Amino acid sequence: MFHLSLPNIALVNIEPKDFIAGTSLLISLFTAYWNILRGAKFVSPPLRWITFGRLPNQVLIINFPISITNIGSLTGVIDAFYIEFRNLSSRQSQKFYAWKESILVGQEFNYSQPEIPTPIALKSGESVVKYYVFYPDSLDFMYACGLHTISLYAYVNNSQKPVKLYDKKLDIDSVLNPSSFSNEIPLLFSYNLIPTKILRVSNYGAEAPMMSMIQIARK
Repeated sequence: MFHLSLPNIALVNIEPKDFIAGTSLLISLFTAYWNILRGAKFVSPPLRWITFGRLPNQVLIINFPISITNIGSLTGVIDAFYIEFRNLSSRQSQKFYAWKESILVGQEFNYSQPEIPTPIALKSGESVVKYYVFYPDSLDFMYACGLHTISLYAYVNNSQKPVKLYDKKLDIDSVLNPSSFSNEIPLLFSYNLIPTKILRVSNYGAEAPMMSMIQIARK
C-alpha cells in the first residue's frame, strides 16, 4: 500500500481589518486611475444631416454639425477635424478638412475668405456642437451616386495619430450640377429625425415641401 504525504501548507490567516484595508487600497488605485490617469476621451454621435455644396469654382464642399463630448477625466484639446469620404463601389476616397465654421442652408455663406476653425478645449463632462464646412484635398473631386461612408477624425492634442470618432454610411442618388449664376452655390442636403444606419441623400431637399422632407427622412 502506498501512502502519499503532502508537505505542510501554512494557511494565511487574513484578519477582517486587513481585508478591508486591501479592498480600500484597490478602490483608491482604481479611483486615481479613473480620475487622473485616464486622460481625455472624446466621443461623437454619427451625423444625422448633411449638405453638399458646389462653389462657383466647381469645388465640392461638405457641411454638417459635430457634437463632441469629453467623457475622460482630464481637459482635452481638439486641434482640427477631417473626414474621409469613400465610395464603397470603387473604393476611391477623398479627404476633406474642416475649413470654416458655418451653415450652408438658410444663411449667407462667405466662401471668399477662409476662416480656419479654432481648437476646441473641453473639460471632463463638457460637450459642444460645431457646424463645419469641409474643403477637399483635391479641388477637382466629384462624387458619384451610390453608397458611401464618411469617417470623422479628430487631431487631438498630444496624440500620436488622429482619433477616429465614427463611420456613417450614405446612400447618394443625386449629383450636384454647376449653377448658371456666378454667385450661387447649388446645394444637396438631407437629414434623419432619428438615428439610422444609412442616411439617404437626395435632391428632394431643395424642391420638396417641408412635410414631404420629414416623411422621407423618417424612412
